[in-house]
Parts: sequence; structure tokens; C-alpha cells
Amino acid sequence: MNSSIEYIGEHIWAGKLGNGFVVLSFVAALLSLIAFCLSTKRTEYLSFARITFKLHAVAVLGIAVTLFYMLLNHFFEYQYIWQHSNKSMDMKFILSCFWEGQEGSFLLWTFWNVVIGLILNRILKNTEWEAPTMAVFALVQIFLASMILGIYIGDYKIGSNPFLLLREHEQYRNMPFIQNPNYLFKLDGRGLNPLLMNYWMTIHPPTLFLGFASTLVPFAFAIAAFWNKKFNDWQKLALPWTFFSVCVLGIGILMGGAWAYEALSFGGFWAWDPVENSSLVPWLVIVAAAHTMIINKNKGGSLFTTHFLSIAGFLLVLYSTFLTRSGILGSSSVHAFTDLGMTGQLVMYMLTFVFISVVLLIHNELIKYSYIIGSLLIWFFSLVYGYQKLALEIWCVGSAIMTFWAYVKYFPKEKEEEALYSREFWMFVGSMILLLIAMVITYFTSLPVINKLFDLKYAQLKVQEYNDFILPFAVVLVLLIACAQFLKYKKNNAPAFFKSLMISFGLALAFGLTASIPLYFNESKLETYNKIGYTSILITSLFAVFANLDYMLRILKGRIKKSGSSIAHIGFAMIMIGVLISTSKKITISKNTTKQNLTELSKEFDNQKSMLLTQGDTVPMGPYMVTYKGREKVGIDYYFKVDYLAEGKDGKLEYQFTLKPKIQDNPIMGTAAEPGTKHFLEKDIYTVAYADVRTQIDSATLGKYKPPTNYVGHIKDTIFAGNAIIVIDSLRTNVNEAEYKISDSLLEVTAVLKAYDTQKNIYTARPKYIIKNNTQIPGEYIVEELGLKFVFWKINPEEGTIEITMSERVGNSKDFIVMEAHLFPFINVLWLGCIIMALGTAIAIMERIHQIRRKHA
Repeated sequence: MNSSIEYIGEHIWAGKLGNGFVVLSFVAALLSLIAFCLSTKRTEYLSFARITFKLHAVAVLGIAVTLFYMLLNHFFEYQYIWQHSNKSMDMKFILSCFWEGQEGSFLLWTFWNVVIGLILNRILKNTEWEAPTMAVFALVQIFLASMILGIYIGDYKIGSNPFLLLREHEQYRNMPFIQNPNYLFKLDGRGLNPLLMNYWMTIHPPTLFLGFASTLVPFAFAIAAFWNKKFNDWQKLALPWTFFSVCVLGIGILMGGAWAYEALSFGGFWAWDPVENSSLVPWLVIVAAAHTMIINKNKGGSLFTTHFLSIAGFLLVLYSTFLTRSGILGSSSVHAFTDLGMTGQLVMYMLTFVFISVVLLIHNELIKYSYIIGSLLIWFFSLVYGYQKLALEIWCVGSAIMTFWAYVKYFPKEKEEEALYSREFWMFVGSMILLLIAMVITYFTSLPVINKLFDLKYAQLKVQEYNDFILPFAVVLVLLIACAQFLKYKKNNAPAFFKSLMISFGLALAFGLTASIPLYFNESKLETYNKIGYTSILITSLFAVFANLDYMLRILKGRIKKSGSSIAHIGFAMIMIGVLISTSKKITISKNTTKQNLTELSKEFDNQKSMLLTQGDTVPMGPYMVTYKGREKVGIDYYFKVDYLAEGKDGKLEYQFTLKPKIQDNPIMGTAAEPGTKHFLEKDIYTVAYADVRTQIDSATLGKYKPPTNYVGHIKDTIFAGNAIIVIDSLRTNVNEAEYKISDSLLEVTAVLKAYDTQKNIYTARPKYIIKNNTQIPGEYIVEELGLKFVFWKINPEEGTIEITMSERVGNSKDFIVMEAHLFPFINVLWLGCIIMALGTAIAIMERIHQIRRKHA
């Protein structure tokens, strides 16, 4: 970069302001950490700790406001603004631009942590939990603030700065356009990723990151418990926050599924993508933590498990951050960010909190300092000698051993085992199943990491393989959801317990078996494992719905405020039913009925499931007849109008509805298909279209002819053109055989071709084949009305055939698309279940808050 150039129009003040806020955010968080740590011993530091945390909050807000202002005003001199927005983009997607990049999403996460931290600090003010809990928050904020610092210490880069000038970026600083002082005059941004130009992406990321941020609360309480060496009491304070995390993170994940269903073209809402999984796993663990907290609150049990799950939930969020942002997933995920060189920083972020958790769990000072020194020596050894993989493996094994030893040595144990027929026992079992599911998913999701660590080449599981692995766990989990609430804490009367479930189970068995016979057992292509598994999950899910409804109405007497968990369980069971039926009975209604090999057009097409639709043609597709009516361009979007018709009572085709799947054509980032979906009460019709939207043909080219195709035929044979059917009607000659044998005779053979267009109009073509003095002269004939050119060039007397080439005018070609269409039955059960589960969780949160307030009133 030439420092002597005086650039015109740059808003340098914005970058300086933003960088000032970034530095202030980091420094204030660091001071807040120090002050809160000191406050655990001396309370006079609390005031300073609170002030610095609030100053950190102001700085974070300043960063966000500055970045938004730069996006709104198109300050393309800054790399982040140029990379993620442009002038032609719809302003409603400006929020998506903010968090599309790594820097923006880290900032979003930081912002939510600040909001939660300020609320929590107010709740915990002047309590024994304030200083250690807020110290954990401050430490997390230091790490997150470092992710957007963008400074170098020696050769090591810390963070990626969103306020970096484009001309200072190492990738662009030597570009020719940067040498122009007025380069901003014509500069436009690259724009938003086409897949993110969807309304779901304005609400899904902030909801998901609020869910991620909320997992910090139970983690901070658990660490504070280790710090204070008080393993009880915090659970009651953390329980509403844990349910809040379950609710918000769950909604965020489901929003991601809705986005995938509406915006991505893989044909569904969940693909077991590594990034999807890395969000699901923390949710499963936090759900398990919430249930063990309830056990602890009511019976004082599951103490270590509650701490472990609360810590693991947040650590798994950090692990998902590593997976998503380190670049290690490569092409195995469509959601992953590219590597910005922060892999080491992300690993350090994750391992630091594992280290802190283990250190605080150890009470013996000698062993604690031995572990600390040993960890530092392993880290130093890996830096000096380069055996990072070996060092990491040794440290992880050592940390696991120390955790187990500390649990056995120091952690309070339960005096008596839970009774077999007790609510706490089966809630604990359910939590362990959730943890086991999380571990299974984590293992398969981590295969890219395992491959890299151990130089292996394990392949990612396919969707059906994931489903088969998870199926038995899901059956047991839903069964527990049905039964557990009917159990009381401590001992229960087994006969009375089973009697209370008989009606619900009988209804579930009757409805489940009745539905499973036509759905699964009559399906010859379905494996026996799947028949049994699908039937089991259907019956147990129905059992969970009926049992929780029965518990809510009969035991709780319909009191909604007390029914939060029952309502949430009903919603979860409905999700399982919706997922089961909509995926297992998903029907592909598009089918390739032509002789055209669609894989010749693109290897992405499925030659069995994709179908070719030519403009104006009406063809069968599942229960419908469909007509491709043409395309419409709106901005950078191409909409493909497809009419759906069905046979009416009088046998005539009647219009039903129109779908407009679209392709977004981003000139920089390429094309992206977006489905068109028709929603019915009992099903969805889901369609994806593929078409060439970039080939533009000028008027001169339209009048030219395509390369000829040769046809060998007998009299009355048929030739098919794009707009007509041609019949070889007859052959006529100008001389008979005797006349032709006379010297210098000219033989002229005319092929009479009858061409029938789509309107049944008849056109006649008469190409001639001439032989003069043993010289063959092919004759050409053009039917202008049809844009067809025929050349009669050969006669095969022995076979009784003639050979004719046909060329079609370029302008004859009709517009066409390749489309896939799927039918998802009863998918609305899934979406309704999502709403009910979120509603039930929200009711449970409010009830927990009321309980705490009543206790402290």
C-alpha cells in the first residue's frame, strides 16, 4: 500500500471510533475480571467491578452501533462492510449483513452476554454469588472481545478486526484499484451470501446466539459453586435461567430448521449437518441439566451430575464455536465459516474453561498447584517441541483423571440410592439418555477433528444412518416423558403407577398400531428394523401426548400455571411424531418420464427424481398435472411459475394453485436455488427448480441454426423436433429407371416430409437428393414457419432407407427447467409441536420465577 496516496471520501473517523470501542471493551472486561476476583475476598472492590462491567457494556453497544451505521451508509472502504453488503441489497437484510461474518457474530454473542450479565448482576447484587459468577462473565467477555481485536503479538494474530480498511487488508492491499485515490467513487460491495437473503436469517442468528449466551448462566453458577465450595443453593437461582436457555436455544435451532426448509434446496428441515448438530448437542445437555436441577431442588440429589451438565453445556457451545469457525469442517457443512486464522485462539478459549473447571474442583492445594504447573509445562512443551496433538491428548486424559479423583475425594455424595419406582430415578435416567444421545452425535460430528488428530479417513454418516443410530434412544426417552410425571419423589406404589397409565397407553397402542399398519408394515421396501423402530416411536410419542394430557387434566386439574412441563412434553412428543411421519413418509412426486438423461445437463440432477419441464407443456406429476408457464425476473431473483392442475368431477383439468420456486443470481457469489412450497393442513408440496439463468442469447444468434442431427428412416417413419412431428410421407423422382440409364441423365429424388406442429397445422418440406454424372448433390429445404432445415443427403437401396439431417433454429428452443418435487405429509404436526413446546417451557420459566419470588417475599 502506498502511504503517500491521499484517498478521497474515506470515513476514517468511523474506524477509529469503532477500534476505540473495541479496545475499551477489552480493557474494561479485563479490569472487571480483576475487580470481581478481588471482591470474593474484599467487598470494597465490588463497586469498581460493577462500574467497569457497565463500561464494558457501553463499549460493546458502541461497537454495534458504529458497525450498523457503517453498514447503513455503505462505508465500503472498510473490508467487513465491503465483504458483506452492497448498494443494491434490500435494506431489510442489513441485520443479516451484521452477523454474516465471524466478527459480527462474535459481536452479537458478546452483546447478548452483556445483556444477560447486567440483568444477572442486578439480581445477584450484594449476594455471595455476585462476585464469582460475574467474574466468570467478565472472563468470557475478555475472550470474546479478543476475537475482534485484530492485533499482532509477534507473528501471532489475535482476533479479526471488523474496522479494518479494505486497502489495509493483506488480501487486497496490492490490488490495482487501491492505487486510485478516488477508488470509492465506483466501488460497490460484494453483497450478502444468497442463502442468507431470507427473513429467517434476520431472526434465527440472534435467537440462536441468545440461546448460546444463556448457557453461560448455569455454567457461571456451577463455577461459582466450586469457587465458594458451596455445592447447593445455586441450583434454585439458576433453574429459571436454565429453562430460559432450553426455550431460547431450542427456538433458535427450530428457526434454523425452518430456514433450511424454506431457503435451502436439499429437500427437508434437518440434514444432521455438523453445524446443526453442534447447536443441538448443547441444547440436549442443557435440557438434561434442567431436569437434574429439578431433582436437586426437590430431593437434593444428582449434585455432581448437575454441576457436570451445567458446565458441559457451555463447554459444548465453545466446542461448536470451534467447529464452526476453525475451518476444520471444510466442505462437510454448508453453514461453517471460513478459517480466519483463529483456530489456536478458539482452542485456547475452549481449553481455558476446561482448565478452570478442573482447578476449582480440586480442594487440595498441593494437588491443585501440581495440576496447574503440569498443565503449563505440557503447554510449554507443545510450543517448544511442536507435539501439539500428543500434548493435547495427554492433558485431556490427565484432566479427566483429576476430575474423577476430585469427584470421588471431595464431592458430597448422596446418602441413599433412589428407589426404582421414584420420579428422581427416572428423571435421572432420562437425563443420562439425553447425555448419551449428545455424546453419540458429538462423536459423529467430530469425525473431521478425529480424522485430523489421528490421521484417519472416517466418512461422515448419511442422514438415514444418523436416524437409525438415534432411533432406539429416542424411543426410550419419549417413553420416560410419558411415565415420569406420574411418579412421586421417593417411593411409589408400582401397581397404582401402572394403573394410572393404562388408559393412556391403551389409546396410544390402539392409534399407533392402526396407523403403523398402512404407514409401515405394508411397506415392502422398508427394513424390519425401521418398521419396528418407526412403530415404536409412534406409539411411545402418542403415549407421551395422552399421558401428559391426562396428567395435566386429571392430576393438575387443568391449572395452566402448574402445567408448563406437561405442555412442553406434549410439544416434544408432537415434534417426534411430525419428524417421524414427514421424513419417513416423504414422497418424491417428480419423476423423469422422458428419455433425456438429465445427468448430462448437470451431475447434480437425480435422473430418477428430477423432471424436465418445457414451457407450455402439461405433464403428470404425482396427483397433479403441472404446466411450466415461464420465468419472471425481479431484481436478482428469477421466479419460475409452475401451475398445478387436477382432474375435476367432470373429468376436465381444473387449476389448483401456482408455485414459484426461484433462483437468486448473485453476480459475484453465483446462483442459489430457493424452494417454492404450498402449505396444506395435512401436507406440504415442496419444489426446487434448476435452470440456466446466465446464458443470454442475442437476436442475431436466435436466427441461426443449431448443428444438424442425422436421421435414418423408412417411408412413414417419424422424426421429432422441439416444436413439430415430421413424417417421411413419400419419395418422388423426376425420371424412371430406363430414362436414368441414358447417358448424362439427371436423377432428382424428392423426399416429401409432412410436419405437424402443436396446433395440428400441416407444413410440407421437399428436400431433394440429386445424382448427376455419378456425383451426389444433397438438397436443402427450409420450413421458415417452423424454423426447421432439412438436408436429404443419402439413399440406402439395400436397406430401403434414406438419411436426412435436421437443424432447428436457435430461437425455436423453448425455455425449460429441471424440477424436483416432494410431498411432506403431516409436517404441520412438527411445527405445532415446536410452538407448544416453547409455550410450555415459557410457562415453566414463569412458574420458577414466581416460586423464587414467593420464597424471598
